[in-house]
Amino acid sequence: MKEIIINLIENESENTKLDFKLEQYPIERGDNKKGEFLKDLCAFANLLSAEDKFIIIGVKEKNGVAIAFRPVDDLNDQANYQQFLNQYIEPEINFEYKEILHLGNRLAYFRIFDNSKRPYLFKKEYKDTQQKGNAYRIGSGFVRTGTSTRELTRDDFEKIYASRSSTKDRSNDIDFEFSIWGFTSSELRYAGYIKHLRVDATNLSNTSIDLDIEAKIYNNKHVSAMCAQDEEYKLYNKSREKSMFAYTPYLDKMMPPLIPTDTNVKFENYTDYSIYEIIPKKGTHTALRVSQKGTQTDIFNGQIALVFSRPSEIKIDLIVRSNNFPDGPKIFNYSFPQEEIQQFIDPRDL
Repeated sequence: MKEIIINLIENESENTKLDFKLEQYPIERGDNKKGEFLKDLCAFANLLSAEDKFIIIGVKEKNGVAIAFRPVDDLNDQANYQQFLNQYIEPEINFEYKEILHLGNRLAYFRIFDNSKRPYLFKKEYKDTQQKGNAYRIGSGFVRTGTSTRELTRDDFEKIYASRSSTKDRSNDIDFEFSIWGFTSSELRYAGYIKHLRVDATNLSNTSIDLDIEAKIYNNKHVSAMCAQDEEYKLYNKSREKSMFAYTPYLDKMMPPLIPTDTNVKFENYTDYSIYEIIPKKGTHTALRVSQKGTQTDIFNGQIALVFSRPSEIKIDLIVRSNNFPDGPKIFNYSFPQEEIQQFIDPRDL
């Protein structure tokens, strides 16, 4: 996600799906300008597009283009924003609020995503505490148009309800195959306790489809999902430390340091699970395109490494998003039972 935000800042101007804000939306109790947050989130959620929408905080713009930054000191809590939003608008709007470091500046961003239950409307009257502040009545709603926001009209409502019936659900047009392999790189191929989880995507239809995909792999005490490139570095550096050239001026010449490569896969490791997210390549808006009746092999570019201490069951959730999924993301569940894992693990390697 960091690469996407930076690309928006550096290469995009404000548009229907992107807004720059110099300061955070106020959320403190009694603040007299909290209504702007409700209006903006409502407007982005009502936009008839399944693509992610972004509000980037801490950016000064001129003619819609980012020209300077004002770092965010204390990041407001997403839970407070969500609670405030849920208090006034229904149905619930999906979003995330996170910080990002760019050119030494601490910025923040809202990502508004997976909101297919339009229209999003005020269920409760809101009025700013200041005399000429914002006021929104029950049943009102807003939508983003270009770089501005306006109230929903009858024509907007008709388009929203028509879109519900006109969007073809293609969530059954895609299928995935999971398999376990050994690695082929010189650093990992002889580490028998580290295996490669490969995921292949197949388009079952006669029309190409664009997808955003992330894999959630659950860790347990006998297996951890790691980044293959990280494990490769770890083993290679151990070899360097044990080499006859270690601690000599010849080490870098005889065993040059590995240079990181861009895998287009973002890895995040948590206590109970690991997340792998395919990142769109520069100049593209979606992570993966699968051609008609085609198959994309190893969609995570060889980066899913399973590190075993003994054979153990593996559980995987594949979260897939697409403009062609009108009901939101589809989750594919898969598991490898322990008995199947035993076929790939030589006990002498553990």
